[in-house]
Amino acid sequence: MFSKKNILFLLFLLNAGVYSQSIYVPLEFQAAYEEGTRSLDGKPGTEYWQNHSDYKISARLDPLTGILKGSANIIYYNSSPDTLDKLVLRLYPNIFKRDAMRDFPLKTDDDQAGMVLQTISVGKKFIDPKTDTSLENTGTNLVIKDITINPRKQTTINLSWEFKIPRENGLRMGRYDSAVFFIAYWYPQIAVYDDIDGWDMTEYTGNTEFYNDFNNYDVKITVPNNYCVWGTGELQNPEELFAPQILSKYAEANTSFNTINIITAQDYEPGIIIFSNAADTNTWHFTAKGIPDFTFGTAANYLWDGRLADAGGKKVFVGSAYKPSSLSFYEVCDIAAKTVELASKDLPGIAFPYPRITVFDGRGGMESPMMVNMNTGEQRIWTVHTVVHEVMHAYFPFYMGINERKYAWMDEGWTQMLSEYIQYELDKTIDFRARNVKRYLDYAGQFDEFPMMYPSYMIRGEMYGNHAYFRPANAYNIMRDFIGETAFKKALQEYMKRWNGKHPTPYDFFFTFEDVTDDDLGWFYEPWFFKQGFPDAAIDSVIYKDDILKIAVSKEGDLPVPISLTVKFRDGGVKRAYRTASVWKNEDDESVWIEMETGSKPQSIELGSQYIPDADTTNNYWFFK
Repeated sequence: MFSKKNILFLLFLLNAGVYSQSIYVPLEFQAAYEEGTRSLDGKPGTEYWQNHSDYKISARLDPLTGILKGSANIIYYNSSPDTLDKLVLRLYPNIFKRDAMRDFPLKTDDDQAGMVLQTISVGKKFIDPKTDTSLENTGTNLVIKDITINPRKQTTINLSWEFKIPRENGLRMGRYDSAVFFIAYWYPQIAVYDDIDGWDMTEYTGNTEFYNDFNNYDVKITVPNNYCVWGTGELQNPEELFAPQILSKYAEANTSFNTINIITAQDYEPGIIIFSNAADTNTWHFTAKGIPDFTFGTAANYLWDGRLADAGGKKVFVGSAYKPSSLSFYEVCDIAAKTVELASKDLPGIAFPYPRITVFDGRGGMESPMMVNMNTGEQRIWTVHTVVHEVMHAYFPFYMGINERKYAWMDEGWTQMLSEYIQYELDKTIDFRARNVKRYLDYAGQFDEFPMMYPSYMIRGEMYGNHAYFRPANAYNIMRDFIGETAFKKALQEYMKRWNGKHPTPYDFFFTFEDVTDDDLGWFYEPWFFKQGFPDAAIDSVIYKDDILKIAVSKEGDLPVPISLTVKFRDGGVKRAYRTASVWKNEDDESVWIEMETGSKPQSIELGSQYIPDADTTNNYWFFK
């Protein structure tokens, strides 16, 4: 039985002439369409808004103690029509506190105090971090209550803090040895306030990652004078930092499409000066506009390569910073540059979003705007895999401000799918598209495989990888197949252009693809994104008469997939038939008949392909007597 609210929204949908009227639309999304912040054709609404901040940060890192001290002046712009009576700050280092809520255990060596706030002020209000009752700590979130920020107004927040860089756990950042640090999730960050949920109160517990506004950053980082710093944004003071011969190579790298070794092992020989030694420390100054986060890596004795990449006529500076013993990193600068070029030219075919990107030899594999943190791969293919994947994150989530906390598949899934083709272009050791099919089938149909529309922060354990990476990558590839290469690329580019620098939701993706393709895709969206289920096609029956072969393929699982048939004949001949997943568009069809002429008697039929997920292959064969 429909409620009055649902009936009104259904009429709204019908009057708007949109598709996907069968998919579930929660009330908070219905409200956004009715209020005009979003449109049912997938475009930002006429009343769309989003907030942002200007961050001016000074930080000092002491490598001996591993303590980072920082201060920030933040101007927060409330572009919403709402009066805000609180601010929500993210204190990410609190995940390392002994009593923190986490998705997985961490070594006790790193249990610590988390982020210690020393001073806070909002506007003219000074707040004691230890005693003020207007503060509410909820974990990694700090709520500042009893304030007022009027619509279309701004306020200034000043903070100072310190925390100890974790040594053992390396959760997206850390102290990797006595002279190597990658610093992420490191400053008090204002949470997103949006038109769907209001304040994002989701705690950072380890699995889920970003949801940030597009902010401006002015950051100064002070480190000992034998340390180099690579950070988000444009370095403002290279002349103050580098010795003349390094500055000359840095300038050359910024004009060359061939890799230049900016800092080499020979530069560390005794008597050679790399950095300014006028004082015990150097301060590195970076600026960046309209980006969702700021990270940096710093190390002593690291090598540094740099070059330009051609992003469709746009020049992008690509760099890599690594320890001399990381042999696979000697090629990383070129791998990253080729990734930028292929992504800009082919798929998604949009110029790389940033003027530069650096791959830092750290630990794991983690993306942030203009920076990648990853460890060296034991085999070239895994170095290629990680570099490509993390560089491609510049598009998802950073080109668009995706809420990874709720919809990780809108970020990781797209990156996983788009990376497959570039990875195979650069190294054919592993076909990652086929591998993603196999990885998905490791989980497909299990009890705890939740639909992708379940909030990502609710998914735990190994199933998170399937939810965020493997199932969505397969769904996007199947869409690409039945929509067609040209139309799919057009729809993807339109979706990205509409929501560049904004905060898209799944419905903005769904409706944009329908708007651009002028087609109802609800038959595909509903099972793949909203329901539990698994893909399973089967050869149901076969009729062979008068050199005509008719094959009935049934959809035993709930998820529509393409049909690929291989018929082998007794004379050694082979014929193939292929249908995209659109053959299942009529959801009442239980089977599809495929007919072909034969020149000789058939011997066997095989259903399936390495690129088509199928949870049960025992029903994929037919043998003739």
